[in-house]
Amino acid sequence: MRGEADAMAERTVWDLPTRLFHWALVLCLVASFLTVKLHEMRLHAWFGYTSLTLVLFRLVWGLVGSESARFVRFLRGPAAVANHLRGLFRRDPDREITHNALGGWAVVALLLLVLAQGTTGLFANDDIVFRGPLFPLVGKAWSDRFTTWHYRISDALLIMVAVHVAAVLAYRILFGRDLITPMLTGRKRLPGAVASPRLASPWLAFAIFAVAAGTVWAVVTRQLF
Repeated sequence: MRGEADAMAERTVWDLPTRLFHWALVLCLVASFLTVKLHEMRLHAWFGYTSLTLVLFRLVWGLVGSESARFVRFLRGPAAVANHLRGLFRRDPDREITHNALGGWAVVALLLLVLAQGTTGLFANDDIVFRGPLFPLVGKAWSDRFTTWHYRISDALLIMVAVHVAAVLAYRILFGRDLITPMLTGRKRLPGAVASPRLASPWLAFAIFAVAAGTVWAVVTRQLF
């Protein structure tokens, strides 16, 4: 164990597209919450469209992007989650080049909640001046249902975000594992035997993001209907 600890070295684990996605989504979620509280519904809608674009990008990037960003790399079963938790209390060296077995499922839950939140917002209304761009497709009665779901999903999303933040702090304070710095710099200290993940081209990420943005634009402007 000592030799392994002495051989610790920095590795690049998170590519720039994944990091930009992460922090852009954080900003969008905060801005969405603030704008709805301030009744700035047009701004709220634009932050929602941006969040949808980011999530669509991340879902595709999770299939064809860098090794550390791929769902197949970090979505593992209950046994892996239990083993990860035991390792925390044993103070085993952190060998993860991607999300850990527990965090991976939290990431997917957050992505699905944001996707559902953004999608229901396309049909929602505020009974005053705002109507989502797809309101005409469903009418007032169904729009009201979508609006109810939109608010309920918002509550669930706030809970998930709070749990996520608490978990990140717990990892740092209780177990000495810094999850924030690697998502800022892309680099992480790992045992020397751990190889860096394969990183995909940022040009591929740009192309995927452009397609995601075009898809959301086509939906919002009803070019697809």
